[in-house]
Amino acid sequence: MRDTAGFWDKHAPGYVARPMKDVASYEKAMDRVRSYLTAEQEVLELGCGSGSTAMLLAKHVKHMTASDISGKMIEFGQEKAWNDGIENISFVHTPAGSSVFEGKSYDVVMAYNVVHLIKGPASVLKQVHRMLKPDGLFITKTPCVGDCPFYWRWLINVMRLVGYAPYVNYLKQVQLERMIEQSGFKIVETGNYPSSPMGRFIVARKVQAA
Repeated sequence: MRDTAGFWDKHAPGYVARPMKDVASYEKAMDRVRSYLTAEQEVLELGCGSGSTAMLLAKHVKHMTASDISGKMIEFGQEKAWNDGIENISFVHTPAGSSVFEGKSYDVVMAYNVVHLIKGPASVLKQVHRMLKPDGLFITKTPCVGDCPFYWRWLINVMRLVGYAPYVNYLKQVQLERMIEQSGFKIVETGNYPSSPMGRFIVARKVQAA
């Protein structure tokens, strides 16, 4: 976990400066997310990075908590929120699955481009289930690298060897959706934003004890 935090701390400046590659797919996903948000909700984002998405969505909810394993990413987010005058957002420096979240309660938990970076994602999904209020929503967009052509996995492995990629869980779409359902959720919407490489968008509602 410390190695993962160190990786993102090191690459945070470049990550923040890098322009988004597929703006259209991002905007489509955000349009779908906004359709589930209301002004009364308490929302948590896991793996918020520099907080850009959390800040974009904060104006649609009561309060946004944005968390990330990287302290440097959190610093970037705090500075931008301060400069932009966004007052209903709190930043928390902690990894997904942390005990910091135990006992907390949210209407929505979000995780964009992070589930595939977690070792043991099933335990994190069960914690998300515990944190959500009855009928609460889990919204995620996850690269399902396991469904990509083999050269994607080869490229990621090479990049990891030279320090340019973090740990990646080669999840398949079917595995991800089954894992979410087995954690006590009912999937209510799916989509691919982008379609290649697959960014699997999933909205799931808490329906039962995990």
